[in-house]
Amino acid sequence: MIAIVESGTTKTSWLFVDKQDNKFEYKTIGMNPYYQTADDIFNNLSESLIPNLSFGTKVDAIFFYGAGCELQAQRDVVAKGMRKIFPDTEININHDLLAAARALFGDEPGIACIAGTGSNSCLYNGKDVIWNIHSLGLFMGDEGSGGYNGKLLVADYIRKVMPKHIHEKFEIKYSDRTKEILDAVYLKPFPSRYLASFMPFITENLADEYIYNLVKKSFESQFDNTICKYADYQKYNIGFVGSVAYYCKDILMEVAKARNAKVSTIVQAPLEPLVSYHKSKGLIK
Repeated sequence: MIAIVESGTTKTSWLFVDKQDNKFEYKTIGMNPYYQTADDIFNNLSESLIPNLSFGTKVDAIFFYGAGCELQAQRDVVAKGMRKIFPDTEININHDLLAAARALFGDEPGIACIAGTGSNSCLYNGKDVIWNIHSLGLFMGDEGSGGYNGKLLVADYIRKVMPKHIHEKFEIKYSDRTKEILDAVYLKPFPSRYLASFMPFITENLADEYIYNLVKKSFESQFDNTICKYADYQKYNIGFVGSVAYYCKDILMEVAKARNAKVSTIVQAPLEPLVSYHKSKGLIK
C-alpha cells in the first residue's frame, strides 16, 4: 500500500491505495514548511491522521506533494516530521507543482497551474518541472489564488469602496470587521488561509458584476504576471488544479481566450489523476 498526499496551505488530502485498488481517504490541515516546523507537522499528524488509520496494512511508500516544498531544505522539514510517524516507510517529498503537472498531463508537456488557497505555475516537459516563474507568495504575488481574491475583497471592504449591497451582504455573513481582519492578516499565522476563507462568499456572488470583475482582475494578473511570461505559452496545453480555478472556470476561460491561451484541463483536486499516474509507473504495491 502507498499513500499519495497533496498538501496546500489550507488542507492536506491523503489517499491510501493498494494494488487491489482499495482506497482510504483522509483530510488533515495543511502542511507548509514555510509556516510549520518538523515538530508542528509531527504533532498535526499525531492528532489528526493516526487516530483515523484503522487498517493494519503496512504503508510501503508515501508520495507527498506540498506547497512550499520547492527547495530541499523545506522538503527536509516535512520529511523529518513525517518520519517520526512512519519510520519504516519510504518517503518521497516533492513540490505541489509536480503533482499538478503529473495530474494534468501525465507524461505529456504543458503549462501546469495551481489556483487554490495559493497559486503557482510551471513549464513541464512530461517528466520534470523545467521552468517556474515564482508566484512570490501572498504579500508579493499569488495572483489567481483564494488568498489573493480574499485580499482584494477585504481591502475594498476596509476602504469602503465595494458596492453598498455587497458591503451589506459581507457584514451579514461575517462578523470580522477592520480590526479583526488586520489582526488576522498581519499578526496571526496563516494569513493566506484566512483570506482564502472568503472564497465561498465570492463564489456565491459570482453573478454580481463587482465580484465577477474582482475575480477576473485576479486571473488577469495571474496570466499577465506568470503564465504569459513562459516563452511560446500559446503553443502549450495549459491546465489548472485547484478549487478557485474549478469554481470560477467560466471567468478563467474568458481571461485565457483573450490572451490566446489554450486551457485544456481544469480539475478541482489532483489525487485521483495522481493515482492513475503512479499506477502507470508500477509504484502501487
